[in-house]
Amino acid sequence: MQVGNWIKLKGKTRHGKNRVHQHGDRWLVEEIRSGTMMLRSEFKTEGPRGHRGFDGRWIKLNDDPNFEIVEVTK
Repeated sequence: MQVGNWIKLKGKTRHGKNRVHQHGDRWLVEEIRSGTMMLRSEFKTEGPRGHRGFDGRWIKLNDDPNFEIVEVTK
């Protein structure tokens, strides 16, 4: 897995499933460091006060508590 790859996530917990439902299951890998990676959602979604934007989040490369990586594509 490298920066610029698209990955598909599956929620493991209620929190993870809600994020996938809210922002979609395809995410862009923007940064990798120290066993974690920064992801950006594929599409902009509603945010505070009606502003639309991408969702970004850090997840663990191995054994993330909320997400499972199910597919990696270029």
